[in-house]
Amino acid sequence: MLGDFGIVYVPNAPDRLTRFGERVGPRDYMPPWANLGVRHEKVEPCFDVYMLGKLLWSMVDGRAVLPREYYKHAEFDLTKTFSNNPDFYLINHILDQCVVEQAAQCLPSAQELLTIVERLLRITDSGGQLLEDGVPRPCHVCGNGYYQPEILRPNHRVASLQFWLSGGAVDIGHLSVRTFVCSNCGHVELFKTAPT
Repeated sequence: MLGDFGIVYVPNAPDRLTRFGERVGPRDYMPPWANLGVRHEKVEPCFDVYMLGKLLWSMVDGRAVLPREYYKHAEFDLTKTFSNNPDFYLINHILDQCVVEQAAQCLPSAQELLTIVERLLRITDSGGQLLEDGVPRPCHVCGNGYYQPEILRPNHRVASLQFWLSGGAVDIGHLSVRTFVCSNCGHVELFKTAPT
């Protein structure tokens, strides 16, 4: 259940309803730039974006309080709590843009946050995966293993495929790829990359 974040504020109203000891939100959820012990003449939408990021973390993790911006500290990191599920790396991408130290680092409004959330939901709904180092990538063939980068030669992560085209032996094309192999069934995936 989402309740009042603790301040009565109407934009462009002549009088501010919250006056003494004003804080923009509850202590454990308010952004650090809003908890400086001073009156904020202009309350920005990013204040709520920060708090929504913390609320998202709480809903997923199950704990009520995320201290400060510690969502990547080991004891609070969703990718450690749910270590074999790549979807939690997507949640950290959301938190990267919400639960931040400075207002300038935060998404400016809930509309931008909604755009990111909808894009990441499309990725998960279609079975997509985040293609970054360190993110577990479950095999979509056997469902038991995880794709691991295949290093063909020391210090070389990129391979080159040769194609003989319709012109014969002299008509050869090259494609630079990164190779990933399932740790269980051996299924191979190739991703085009820039040559190194």
